[in-house]
Amino acid sequence: MAGDTADRIFTGTKGEKRLKGAEVVYPIVTGTVAFYLGKKATGTASHKWTVYVRGFNNEDISHVIKKVTFYLHPSFNNPARDMTESPFEVSEMGWGEFEINIKIYFHDDAFEDPIEILHHLRLYADNDSSAQQSTKKPVVTEAYDELVFNEPTEVFHARFTAHDPPPAKESQAAPFFLEFSPQQDLDKINALRRRIAQQKAGLLQQFEAPMS
Repeated sequence: MAGDTADRIFTGTKGEKRLKGAEVVYPIVTGTVAFYLGKKATGTASHKWTVYVRGFNNEDISHVIKKVTFYLHPSFNNPARDMTESPFEVSEMGWGEFEINIKIYFHDDAFEDPIEILHHLRLYADNDSSAQQSTKKPVVTEAYDELVFNEPTEVFHARFTAHDPPPAKESQAAPFFLEFSPQQDLDKINALRRRIAQQKAGLLQQFEAPMS
């Protein structure tokens, strides 16, 4: 096996050693948890919220991710927040919903460019700001994503295969993390595709039927 691996190693554009034909897929979750402040709410701070990037199994992801920058709305002081340690999260208070740009940086030995993910901060369930809100039940919005590394560097690949990440450090949002089932999501997508295909076939039959 060692010989096979050695045969697959090639030199990248920056002199790094990469594994030809190899691929690493690493699942992550981006999310926000927003609490209504109730009687403590003001015109400029109706909610306290936390935005985060976490491991799919709530494991420590610092062996993969070096830094996460959260770009908040420009109205916040210091809107670009750099987080260089796990948990990768930012907590704030505010009154409005907006898109948070999340930029993820990888360790230097990965020789990979950072990626950007957009996450919508939701403060209100069902997007209804007039509905009665609870101060105990937060609005949780999470999205499953996958980091895909094609032909990763030899060092980076070795860390993936040899490292068993410990549980993540305690996050204040952890009690509200959702449980994901990628297979269920895939089943829903496939079912929708089948339904669309059936509808398309039905329409084609109608158009192709002879006029009486």
